[in-house]
Amino acid sequence: MTTSNNPMFVHRPRRKAGFTLVEVMVVVALSALIAAMAMPTLLFFSKSMLGVGNYGEMSSRSRTALEVFSRDLHAAETIIGASGSSLTVTLPPELSSATVVYTYSSANKELTRTETPASGTATSRVLFGDVVSFAFVYYNRLGVDVTSSASVLTESKSVQINAQLLKSVLSVDNTDYIISARFLMRNI
Repeated sequence: MTTSNNPMFVHRPRRKAGFTLVEVMVVVALSALIAAMAMPTLLFFSKSMLGVGNYGEMSSRSRTALEVFSRDLHAAETIIGASGSSLTVTLPPELSSATVVYTYSSANKELTRTETPASGTATSRVLFGDVVSFAFVYYNRLGVDVTSSASVLTESKSVQINAQLLKSVLSVDNTDYIISARFLMRNI
């Protein structure tokens, strides 16, 4: 048997593959640091996306409600009742001679539309929810405010809705203002 002093032939114990405890601790510390830096950005992004979603939902519901209100007021034949928080109109026979009542409830923070056909049962639908403030304002043919006038039922020619909607999610407040949404009553 020949022996050699060549270092290539020297048998060394083979090192097992793996990480040392120090290497693992460094990786864990770096991962925790990166996660801590990314968390505020992720939370801000989440709140922003919730806000955008809430605003989009409120805006869509507002447009739908205003379209329904506009259709009813354009077709209305008479005003039966009018106040700052409610409006009652009658629709023509082509629309089943229905009586439509719009009522704002400050307790529920909702604007509700209730339709009662001449030959049927009343149906109600919430048009706006999360309403912080709401008011109907009535104007005559000359554009003069007749809301507090005794002749509001006979002089009103247009109705304006003033409303503020507010929705809070994760301490993010989203508001949608409907200001100067004025509707002309064509048949009155």
